Amino acid sequence: ALGLMPRAGAALAAAAAGARRLFETADAKEPVPEPDAPAALPSGHSLRVSGLRFAWAPDRPPVFDGLDLEVPEGGRIALLGPSGTGKSTLAALLLKFAAPQDGRITLGGVDIVSLSAADLRRRVTWLTQDARLFDDTIAANLRLAEPGATDAELWRALDRAQIGDVVRSLPEGLETMCGEAGIRFSGGQARRLALARTLLSPAAVVILDEPAAGLDADTERAFLQTLDEATAGRSVILILHHLIGVERPTRILRLAGGRAIPAAG
Repeated sequence: ALGLMPRAGAALAAAAAGARRLFETADAKEPVPEPDAPAALPSGHSLRVSGLRFAWAPDRPPVFDGLDLEVPEGGRIALLGPSGTGKSTLAALLLKFAAPQDGRITLGGVDIVSLSAADLRRRVTWLTQDARLFDDTIAANLRLAEPGATDAELWRALDRAQIGDVVRSLPEGLETMCGEAGIRFSGGQARRLALARTLLSPAAVVILDEPAAGLDADTERAFLQTLDEATAGRSVILILHHLIGVERPTRILRLAGGRAIPAAG
């Protein structure tokens, strides 16, 4: 019994650290103040970024300096660039996790400053490169995106992410536990489950931020092919370091010097 004490102490310390981070997050102010009288969501979902200027702190160099970008309804934009050029920062700005110092971002012609964050995030969703699965059932993990989703809707999302047959083969199906960080599944399977969760969202605009990061070459290619099929009918911003030839964007842009420059690939 005494031999278990060090392990128990380490687990208690980890739990305390996690709880402290949760309380700090809960007490933190909203990164972007909500409007006093939020505007109604527009019927359209074209995105336009105009003259965007942004730096994370006054003493840090600007990430964007006059960025212009347009994503028409149904457009599929590939946004390329090495780490540090602002690809993920742009996603944070589009979802109001940060606010620009200058310039405008509009959704369907309406400045997102006037939209509530909750309304905006129902129209625009973000699959991050480190999207996590929690130590709960597959169904519970999927319903984080749409709590009222029926089992039929869960299966539809799983099938679109091409992971439905794998889940059907499991003895407990949708009630299968994922394990901490999705350890129950391979990297590619976990990424497809995270994609299914994203597809459950009614959002018309999907931001895919390095969605195949960490996968081997064959799994990466298969997953990106799935993305192309699964997101059909939605506007897509695909954030990548480089293209591998299966993405089929309608436009390719490269971030450099705080601006978006047309690129050949």
